[in-house]
Amino acid sequence: MSAKNRSLLPMLLSSLTALMFLVMFAEKAHSKAAAIKCETAFGEKAFIIEDTKVAFIQEDAQARKISSQEEAKVRTHKTVNGFKKVLYVDGNKHTINIENAAEFSEVNDYMSVVSPKGHTMTYSIKCDKA
Repeated sequence: MSAKNRSLLPMLLSSLTALMFLVMFAEKAHSKAAAIKCETAFGEKAFIIEDTKVAFIQEDAQARKISSQEEAKVRTHKTVNGFKKVLYVDGNKHTINIENAAEFSEVNDYMSVVSPKGHTMTYSIKCDKA
């Protein structure tokens, strides 16, 4: 290998490394989706879905409280057009299914809550971009 080629090698490696980081950053920025606000048909439950967390909104007569589940506690399963998020809140397993994230549907989108005893409640949800 000639001296000229050896001097180009570090520059080439640094350029490839910079390009790799640029591609990874662009992919991460592109994958960040807008927040989605959902609620059940009669307003029993309301929540906001972000990339890696779900925040439940609990309103009572005195104030509005937000209970947030962080990334480590929310499992996300992506599908072709949508996603499914699984998390535990107050000992209950919540599964949120969005069939198509580009076109929400009260028929196909739902949340099911399973108690520790195995009792299941399934709610249709109405979602909009927040």
